[in-house]
Amino acid sequence: MKKILIIGNSLSAWSVASAFINQKVNITIIGKKNNTFGAQQLSPNGFRALKKLIQNDDVKNIVYEIIKFQINSYNNNETKNLKNFYFNEFDLKYFSVSREMLINFLIKNVKNNIQINEINKSCVGIIQREPGKLEVLTDNNEYISADIIIGCDGVNGITRKYVCGTTNIVKKQVFRGISNDKKQLLLKQKTLELNFSNYGHFVSYPFINNNKTYINYVFIPNRLFQNSNEILDKLKSISKFSPIDWNEGHYYFYEDEIQTIHKNNVLLFGDAGFSFEPHLAQVGNNIIEDASYLKFLVENTNSYDEIFENFSRNTCEKKRKLKSISNIVGITFGISTFTKLRDSLVSNFSDQLMCNFFKKVWYD
Repeated sequence: MKKILIIGNSLSAWSVASAFINQKVNITIIGKKNNTFGAQQLSPNGFRALKKLIQNDDVKNIVYEIIKFQINSYNNNETKNLKNFYFNEFDLKYFSVSREMLINFLIKNVKNNIQINEINKSCVGIIQREPGKLEVLTDNNEYISADIIIGCDGVNGITRKYVCGTTNIVKKQVFRGISNDKKQLLLKQKTLELNFSNYGHFVSYPFINNNKTYINYVFIPNRLFQNSNEILDKLKSISKFSPIDWNEGHYYFYEDEIQTIHKNNVLLFGDAGFSFEPHLAQVGNNIIEDASYLKFLVENTNSYDEIFENFSRNTCEKKRKLKSISNIVGITFGISTFTKLRDSLVSNFSDQLMCNFFKKVWYD
């Protein structure tokens, strides 16, 4: 029986574990538990992959349906609507989901199907003493052996360093917040909202968590205000968003072109393997989609070498395309000059053009 060690304890880790629920394997998840916050968008590709991954329709109980995408320009405390797009008019199923509920849902699904070991420790190194035999060193100097290691420990994790060595990582500032303001909940029912501003762009949408409805807010400063000491004061000066209790964080992505995501029975997954900017709302969706694809490979391929090779080749090709598109979208969202031209172009987007763009992101 293969001994598989999953390093990490997040959405990536439990998505990967879900890929093996029909296999006779010994799985251990090792990593400190992370605090989850807020929500994520669940686009049609992610929703479809999630249903395949868990093999039931219970996921409908934790998602919130989004039918409208509204794009606004916000200046001088005035909102100008640029474009409204309705997902349901094109039969596109779009949702939001609480990160906490999604991870708990995956954990329950895994534990209902297979026995899994959990170790609440950090990993500090990977050692290969002989071909095909790996060991992980924990923060208390304990060695844990494995036949296969799947790295879900992020851009700065030990698995990334083991497979790829030193990588140039870009770090950018992001602010997140949630609200249960009743007036805003009424105004934003089933609506994904994108607001351009002089300081950056805002994304907001409702989600449910333990039978209560909230609004998830994300703000990404533009280039002029990245890491600015004044940005929180700027946010408080915008009346529409001033009540939000903003939490500062960061997102990371690789500056270098990735060459491989596996080496010596170590496979990189999620952000550890390939990371790009979040402007397409596809980072979380791709994690779920990749786990579903890995599940397909595991169930239809005899060799783990072949599984890793196919997974690496096919997922990296798609993510290179997404990275390029996301970079362009991020520049467009964050421009501080020619904003009137951008707003004019957005307001003239046809519904069919937007539908075609979304399908290219989700399905190509």
